[in-house]
Amino acid sequence: MVFGKMKLLIPINLSFFGGGGGGGFRGSRGSGRRQQGNSPMNNQAQNRQFRAVVSELGLTKNQSQQLHREISGRGYGYQEIKDIANGMFGK
Repeated sequence: MVFGKMKLLIPINLSFFGGGGGGGFRGSRGSGRRQQGNSPMNNQAQNRQFRAVVSELGLTKNQSQQLHREISGRGYGYQEIKDIANGMFGK
């Protein structure tokens, strides 16, 4: 039997590590994840910001879903979400 050196190539999918959407997330207690853009660090705060924009602009359920698809994973803060919604729906 002949044993030679073998290279094992493992493709790295950066989106698996949070690199596909412009950064990562930041969890609590030093999880090693990073905050995205201007968004708050925890998901509950991000959800509150999103709902506040939807409520303030009086978006329909369909508009809310469209906006969510547009901003998901991009790390936008409150004002950026509001500006995007205004651009999308003219409100």
